[in-house]
Amino acid sequence: MKGAALACACCASIATAAIAQESSPTPWEFRAEAQHDNLDHGQPGWSEELLQLAWKPRRGLAILGGARATDRFDQRDREGYAAGYLPLTAATTLHIEASASGTHHVLARDSGLAEVAQELGSGWVASLGGKLARYDTGDVRIGSLTIEKYLGEWRLAYTGYLSRADDGGWAPAHRLSATWYRDTLTFVTASVAAGREVENVPPQGLVSTDVRAYALGGGLKLGEAWGVSLDAGHVRQGDLYTRRYARLGLRVLF
Repeated sequence: MKGAALACACCASIATAAIAQESSPTPWEFRAEAQHDNLDHGQPGWSEELLQLAWKPRRGLAILGGARATDRFDQRDREGYAAGYLPLTAATTLHIEASASGTHHVLARDSGLAEVAQELGSGWVASLGGKLARYDTGDVRIGSLTIEKYLGEWRLAYTGYLSRADDGGWAPAHRLSATWYRDTLTFVTASVAAGREVENVPPQGLVSTDVRAYALGGGLKLGEAWGVSLDAGHVRQGDLYTRRYARLGLRVLF
């Protein structure tokens, strides 16, 4: 957990110096989510539970931390993580993340991510990032480029990924998404993805497979400061398995 704790401490120290005059009336958000996946080929289902606390005092600044437990391939993992979105200038934001798992049967032993987003004007935003995830069987490096367009209540985005394990070549993947926002708690989003992806599959270890995925989700405001979220999706991981999942969440602002 040391990597996640260090990231959280760094985010907090930078954020203290970055707070501007404008502030949010509900700067804190608590989130609880649970997910279940059904897999084919006779493989056991997956499950995940997550708890997260975020501090969002104003637009463009957020510090968050959480923990999750996963059950995949009959292996139980626990992980802690921390992240921050930190404004460097009026148009530039730094996004950093760190995670650590003491069990890391399927999840990464630890990981780190850094990404810079730049507003280009007229609703366009470009982001460039890199991630390193370390597993017992090797490391995975991922580069990403995201182009976003904001049109009123809509966000349209494309992300390109390049991932590579220690003993393999670069694997490209692409993701398109569209999101409609009514407010902080009410939204609808849809996405499709295709390409190749590096996955940790015990006992094989890190393998690169073709991926085809699509998802539909959203959130619904049920009270003045709370709501629910629901996501469903379909992922085909080459010839290894196809999984269908549903995710239910609770969000509380305060």
